Amino acid sequence: MALANHLKPSYLRSYLAGPPDYGPGKRPRPDRLSTLAGREQGILERALLDLVRQKPTPPKKPKRSFTKAADKPALFMAIRRDAQAEQLPVSHLARRHRVSHATVRQALNSPTPPPRKKRPPVVGPAKGRIGPLIDAILDEYAAAHAGQFPTMRVIWEKLLDEHHVTAAYATVHRYLTKHPHWSPDTLVRQPNTPSGDFLAAAQLPFQSNVIKHYRALLTAVRRDPKRHGLDDSYATTTAFVLGLDAGSSWSMLTGFQEWLVVRLGKGHDLTWPVLVRHLTPGGWTHPLSAQADVAAVTTLYQLIGEFFTVREQPDGLARIFRNYQ
Repeated sequence: MALANHLKPSYLRSYLAGPPDYGPGKRPRPDRLSTLAGREQGILERALLDLVRQKPTPPKKPKRSFTKAADKPALFMAIRRDAQAEQLPVSHLARRHRVSHATVRQALNSPTPPPRKKRPPVVGPAKGRIGPLIDAILDEYAAAHAGQFPTMRVIWEKLLDEHHVTAAYATVHRYLTKHPHWSPDTLVRQPNTPSGDFLAAAQLPFQSNVIKHYRALLTAVRRDPKRHGLDDSYATTTAFVLGLDAGSSWSMLTGFQEWLVVRLGKGHDLTWPVLVRHLTPGGWTHPLSAQADVAAVTTLYQLIGEFFTVREQPDGLARIFRNYQ
């Protein structure tokens, strides 16, 4: 309905949930949907089964009782006492104490209850369905916003609007609260900095997890360039790194050219691929021989690694620009 009317699904959903509560993830109100769609409310409720929240059915009474771990020693003692005093079979003991036959056998074999088995963590279908999408949204957003992450509402809206995935807001909340990287401290904030103030912009943090992501990717490319479509030459390697930088809205290598200029002591009018060539052992050579090409690629990876180490510091980028100025 939203796409047919050229609206964002998150906007229409929030509109149908209010007033007065326009919060994200709220269930659309049947009366508002009926008015907006021009259909009777009863027809919509029969056609859209999840439009009205159904009352949960009361759980069936369990046939057996569930014993806490702290109460098991007393239970085992009672089973063993009844078995010795009355010589009852396993089936009668199980019915009397409302436990399984296996529990009765455990009690008869040993008075000490065995430790509970650790159950594997339950991975719900929603986590497997939206987890990879949320991870991709976080990586893309962090790369474009100097390592900061979006708010929970932005993630929910991106899932709904860009990926056409209908997920409950509570599901997104549960996934993010257990995410190893996302936290309220890494949410994006709009800095009120004047245009062109590089030192003020340099105060934006570059999160360590983003650096780890780029480090891991570049390490994988360095170990197996052919798998990533590269021939291990300096030309294709620089093209790949430039593509990574472009994909991060030019935030991955912010300050790299200035850092290289300070390292070389000159060359503020040169691009970083040329500066790396000047910093390669043996200096600038043209055209590149096979040996010089290998040395240039090795130097590029080494310099990027050292640059990331500086960039990881809280004032790393600001220090780079101050040294350059």
